[in-house]
Amino acid sequence: MVEYVLQVGKKGFDRLRFLNEIFGKHSRNFVTRTGIGTGATVLELGCGTGSMTTWLAETVGTTGRVIAVDISEKQIEIARSAVEEARFGNVEFVCSPVETLEIAEESVDLVYSRFLLMHLKDPLCVLKKLRKYLKQGGIIASEEPHTSSLETSPRNKNLQSLNDLFVKLGALQGLDFNIGERLLPLLRSAGYSDLNACFVQPVISLSKASEFVLMGAIEIAPIAVKCGLVSEREAERVIGELDEHNIDMDSYYTFPRQAQVFGFK
Repeated sequence: MVEYVLQVGKKGFDRLRFLNEIFGKHSRNFVTRTGIGTGATVLELGCGTGSMTTWLAETVGTTGRVIAVDISEKQIEIARSAVEEARFGNVEFVCSPVETLEIAEESVDLVYSRFLLMHLKDPLCVLKKLRKYLKQGGIIASEEPHTSSLETSPRNKNLQSLNDLFVKLGALQGLDFNIGERLLPLLRSAGYSDLNACFVQPVISLSKASEFVLMGAIEIAPIAVKCGLVSEREAERVIGELDEHNIDMDSYYTFPRQAQVFGFK
């Protein structure tokens, strides 16, 4: 069983909300480019707290349908509340690991995921399995990071070290947090064709990113200590420096490149 490195549910809500503020518009533009629209059936994998779910529900309209899947019941509770608040009645939630998910074959027009494959031990096997759920000519659309491409300018040693820790924690569990680097060939190997790909890499001031970085550091630190990647004293030192804003607020924080690839069955 993979131990999720970052918090889920209410504990991780602020961090996920911040991520969606940065990447949300890019994700919406990406899905729009697939041509999906009114009346479509969408399978959203790893729906999280529903930041894309409500937009997908609005996009497919009352004649369409969204099947939103997540492994965390806590995430689904938050996503369901968001959908209910927006008064969409075309979303079905399913709590299940994607590896064991079962729905009707050839029943969906689009399979969409963001930051999902990076948390799977065998993403190629899952991608092959998902083909059977797509209608002929259906679309798969995936967004994944190349985590090691994060940059700070000027370079901040603490932030780079935290990012390296995150990648190492994934590797210890057999996960590839740099999977965005090979997303296109991975989809091709899974049997998808007519692939379209691009990268997005937002840049913001470190003053805007500092709270987000601190949240991630606090979540990562206990697991890194538990795995022996860093001492408790060193983890406390780094978090303390971030909490004291001991960083150059005029520097830039460049998010890891996010690969966006869609293709057809």
